[in-house]
Amino acid sequence: MRNILMAAFLAAIPVAALAHGAAPAAQHGGIVAEASDEHWVELVLKGTQMTVYVSDEANKPVASARLGGKATVLVGGKSQQVVLVPAEADSLAGNLDAAVTGKVTSVVTLTIDGKSAQVRFATTQP
Repeated sequence: MRNILMAAFLAAIPVAALAHGAAPAAQHGGIVAEASDEHWVELVLKGTQMTVYVSDEANKPVASARLGGKATVLVGGKSQQVVLVPAEADSLAGNLDAAVTGKVTSVVTLTIDGKSAQVRFATTQP
């Protein structure tokens, strides 16, 4: 019986180690989603501006010099590509063709320290 319990305990360890926990609160008025086991991404859409903030698992900002990215934004059945470039010390930004309203789906593809990560956002803009 002891061996069975020990095996069950050891089998559960990797699952617990991979748990990322709950999403941190948005720091910039956007929405937050998990991009990888080590990073959170906050998306902010204001007018024609798209801004992306990346933080690590400790919720510390990742410097924009370590990031690259692009986004595909779907609004009203129309898709547009947005190139994301370093904006501030800890964010990437890009311009949309027009201000978005209604249901918006955004797929953000990032390069973080040379590794790819992707995150999908679904929002409703006023």
